[in-house]
Amino acid sequence: AEALGVRHASSRFGTAPAYWNSLFGAMKLLPASLLADRAAMQSLAIFSMPIIRLVDRLVGATNAMRVDAWSASGEQVTLRCAHPDLEQCVGLATAAFGMEILRGRTGEGGSGDTTVQPGVWYPAELPANARSNILAAAREGAFIWEMGG
Repeated sequence: AEALGVRHASSRFGTAPAYWNSLFGAMKLLPASLLADRAAMQSLAIFSMPIIRLVDRLVGATNAMRVDAWSASGEQVTLRCAHPDLEQCVGLATAAFGMEILRGRTGEGGSGDTTVQPGVWYPAELPANARSNILAAAREGAFIWEMGG
């Protein structure tokens, strides 16, 4: 929120079938020490994966999200997008960042500077043209992509 100059940020997550939401909620009850235990979490992931794959085959793996943001001056922007497959969506988004860096695009005004400077960045900290390029690449395959004020 701070990097984009928005008043606040909040997020919610929901999925279908609805019982997944209960399982995600139950994870909050686990002790932090268990959640931080890599071996235990790896075992849980290995145990869970066949179940997740089966459910995905039965009901699909569509990923949809809506993001609403308001600036400190009250301007609003909303993004709604949906991809047919969560894994593909995550892969596209990750690749979009890499593509932006590897292409070595230059900033606006012919400054010669690349859009993504060396370092580690949150997406909101990137220049607007870099974010725009990344979103354009991540949009691939979306069956819903609506952005507006």
